[in-house]
Amino acid sequence: MAVEAVKAAAPVAAGTAADSHRGRRKVVVGIVTSTKMMKTIAVSADRVVRHGKFEKQLTRQTVYKSHDEKSEAKLGDLVEIVETRPLSKTKRWRLVRIVRKSQLATVTGAVDTADVSKAKGGMKGKKKDEKPAAAAPAKAEAPAKGKEKK
Repeated sequence: MAVEAVKAAAPVAAGTAADSHRGRRKVVVGIVTSTKMMKTIAVSADRVVRHGKFEKQLTRQTVYKSHDEKSEAKLGDLVEIVETRPLSKTKRWRLVRIVRKSQLATVTGAVDTADVSKAKGGMKGKKKDEKPAAAAPAKAEAPAKGKEKK
C-alpha cells in the first residue's frame, strides 16, 4: 500500500521519535478523517491482521485521536503521528508532520456554494411567489359517482 512506502521512505525528523533519551515511541502514518475538534484530529491507519481460523489476511482500521496544536492538518492529509503521554481521555498521540497534503481541499475550495444548492434542487436564490414552470393545470371537477341526491 502507498502508506507503507511513504513510511519506509520518510526520513525521521530530528528531535521527534528518534530521541534515545525519550525512549522508543510508536510512529504511525495515517489519513486525517476528522478535524471537527479543537486542536485534535482523528487519524485513520490501516493494519493487516491474519484470521485465526481461516488464516486469511484482513485489513482493519484503527482511529487515533491526535493533538494538532496549530490546527494545520486538513481532512484527507497523510500525516505522521507519534505516541505521547495521555493528553485527554482518548488523546494519546501527537502530530509530527504532514507527509502529503490532500487534494480534496483544493477541489472543494473551488466549488461555489450557490452551485451546490442548485445541484441539490434547493430554493436558494428563488423568489417565494414564483411558481414552478411545470405546474399542472387545475382539473375540472368530476361528477360524483353512485347515487345522486335530488
